[in-house]
Amino acid sequence: EAARALQAQGVQALVVTLHEGAEIGSPGKPADWNDTSCPGLRGDAVDIIKRITPAVDLILTAHTHQGYNCLVDGRPVMQAVAYGRGLSVADLHINTRTGDVDRAKTVARNLPVFNARTDAQHREKILASEQPAYRQALQAARPDPEVAALVQRYAQAAAPQAQRVVGRIARTLDRRGMGDSPAGRLVAQAQWEATRSPAQGGSHFALMNPGGIRTDLVCRGTPPCEVTYGDLFSMQPFGNSLVVMSLTGAEIRELLEQQQRGGADSPLMSPSEGLSYRWVRKAPAGQRARDIRIQGQPLNDSATYRVTVNSFMAEGGDGYTVLQRGRQRLGGAQDLDAMLAQLRQGVADAGPARITVVD
Repeated sequence: EAARALQAQGVQALVVTLHEGAEIGSPGKPADWNDTSCPGLRGDAVDIIKRITPAVDLILTAHTHQGYNCLVDGRPVMQAVAYGRGLSVADLHINTRTGDVDRAKTVARNLPVFNARTDAQHREKILASEQPAYRQALQAARPDPEVAALVQRYAQAAAPQAQRVVGRIARTLDRRGMGDSPAGRLVAQAQWEATRSPAQGGSHFALMNPGGIRTDLVCRGTPPCEVTYGDLFSMQPFGNSLVVMSLTGAEIRELLEQQQRGGADSPLMSPSEGLSYRWVRKAPAGQRARDIRIQGQPLNDSATYRVTVNSFMAEGGDGYTVLQRGRQRLGGAQDLDAMLAQLRQGVADAGPARITVVD
């Protein structure tokens, strides 16, 4: 209706912004955000897009925090990840006589946003992969003085809170590798501790996705090292809440097998205390998670267990669709609050590895 009303006023170039999104690639292994073939395009936005009037020339989406640049029914559908880390740029050629967009001439591209914290090697790698015209534009880009001043103003205002010491760690806890990283184990443990009591959900264990851990927790100086609020916020900046849900043993087994995606031969999620298993890399698909134990006991496929994940995962984020079936859901604290509570218990460490990976 809005499109028809605009066309009645003589507007022919139409763009829709939609806070619903899609995904491409294999679950857990997204495709390149400028791969216009968009392999495996899926998600709630797809059906909506197909129902949008053909008069719309460009659709900008959101919500799933994944980058993509697709051509759906002859028009670009774009998303440049999230949190200002990318920009979707579309050049539309408009016929000055009719006002219509010449879609054959549309040029659409997702571009990264660099800032002072961008790793230099990562920046150069991205620039080397860009088309010459875009590479030159990115190299020539400079911070907008007005925006830079605003950012600086709020950075200064937040500095006292960011620099507040909130705990200590025994060593650097990094996120290298995939599942069962030291940083991942600490985060998962904090989330389990926050939800293990009956009043808080009665969780048997927690699982943490690696994409939700954005930085290492670095020990600066001689251990035990102080950790600031800013360190924790940089590590977990998304403001997810904790969700405790009921899953059967069979669903937990299926969930663990969902880590085997896009050619991955290693587990992806970090578990807390309460869950351990073997991961057999060369086993057939669907049979890699073995000897699964919950609270020290063998997994019972027909039993029901309480599992803690963050709110992003709980809705099937990162391709963990089994979690969408979770029942008897109980919302909990913010993920950052769980980490703060964990650090208040004493000098924090990752604890032992809980996944044994074998060939």
